[in-house]
Amino acid sequence: MIKKSLINCLFLQIVFTLISCETKQEVQKLNDNINVTISGEVIGYNKPLGIYGSNFNNSIELDSNGNFKVIYDSISEGKYSLSLGAESSLPIYLKEGTKLNLIIDLNKIEARDKNAVLISGENNDETELLYELMVNAPAYQYNRVDYKEVYLPEIDKKDPTEFEAYQLKLMEDERVIVKRYVDSKSIRKPFLEVFNVELLLKYNFKFKLYERYANKNNPDKNWIIPENYLAYFENEIPQNNFDLYHKSSRYAMYVREGYHAKMQSVLSQYERESLDYFKAKTKYLDTCSFPEIIKKDMYNGYSISYMRSNDMVIRGYLNEVINQKITDKEVLKRFENFKAGENAYADGKPAPQFTLIDIKGKEVSLSDFKGKMVLLDCWATWCAPCIKGLPKFNALKEKYKGKNIEFVCVSVDEDVAVWKKKVTENKEGLHTGIQLITSLNNNTFKKDLMVQGIPRYILIDSNGNIIKREAPRPGTTELYELINTNLK
Repeated sequence: MIKKSLINCLFLQIVFTLISCETKQEVQKLNDNINVTISGEVIGYNKPLGIYGSNFNNSIELDSNGNFKVIYDSISEGKYSLSLGAESSLPIYLKEGTKLNLIIDLNKIEARDKNAVLISGENNDETELLYELMVNAPAYQYNRVDYKEVYLPEIDKKDPTEFEAYQLKLMEDERVIVKRYVDSKSIRKPFLEVFNVELLLKYNFKFKLYERYANKNNPDKNWIIPENYLAYFENEIPQNNFDLYHKSSRYAMYVREGYHAKMQSVLSQYERESLDYFKAKTKYLDTCSFPEIIKKDMYNGYSISYMRSNDMVIRGYLNEVINQKITDKEVLKRFENFKAGENAYADGKPAPQFTLIDIKGKEVSLSDFKGKMVLLDCWATWCAPCIKGLPKFNALKEKYKGKNIEFVCVSVDEDVAVWKKKVTENKEGLHTGIQLITSLNNNTFKKDLMVQGIPRYILIDSNGNIIKREAPRPGTTELYELINTNLK
């Protein structure tokens, strides 16, 4: 086995180099309320960009030519994600005086062209570094489907020693790139502090996944997986560093996982997500000795639990706790927006009209199915549970063949070429019947029907009213009963 100490030597060189440049300065800290400008042009995409960071969530509008410009005068220094929909995003770093100009070609990103983004402006060294790291990572060499179906299975075929050597080499390659930037650019120490922790966390997670799936995916091997693969970098990752907690969402998630494990050991007697479970969880959080920031974030998670639940009693309890415990304005805003959207298109109300494009380029509208019940299967080529559910969806389609019901697949893929290839080739025989996509025309399908997670099934009656906006999954007795009760 390769010694981890060797792979960490390079990072120590980076830190020493940076510190030597600061001997006559105060140690750098992250700044709040910095002034930055972000501008540019987007090619091949016409929807608002999302910009996300720690406790920050905003959108950037594009004009008719794809140009944009925003000025933030009270944003915090740190790493942000600039998203073009759900499948493509660009890491950026904002610090005092940043004037970031980006020319982003989404078609080139989807083609995995390393020159898909042109970066210019002032004080953007960290953003340039993050982009170079992104385009040199294995994930950038594949589209999302091939990354899961081609690259990852090949990684799982490596024995433990080969896997370890490969991952540590990838890690070293990233640090070589970082050192080059430290030697030639102005890279801030707070950036490096977060970068190193997030790098350890990323590869720590990869070893953990390998430990979990290597023998499962290779049942004939019976490899002996080293125990340390379960937490490979545990000794190097700082524990309960709440300064880092505020700087890195990845590290914050890691810290919360530890506290969640402690809490779950106490709540293990209850069925997950049941009313008794949530009541016990609330009592535990009110009395335990967890740090207040952990308690606050765990209470924030109640809003997600509310959105996931279809049980009105549980929702009533969660709504009460949310109103009492959550003070985060952004969380409350998203929660209220969710409830408003639900009320607009609740079960029993008329379904929102939509027009989507099918696999042959033809427009298909909900009104085309007037007089018929419709079951929508919202899915994506990169969603493993979605693909796994297709055989049952198709079996349902066959069971009700000739009946007054249409079965419609609606892809939320943003890489249209990948969707077309998957559906057209249809290697598994899963992609039959009506195949629509939300990304080929301007529509509000996902917003109106609040498709925030997939797979998602939506049942609409023959009069165009929503029977169930979150219908049970195919193969369940509940879905059969819903269809049979409402089928005319």
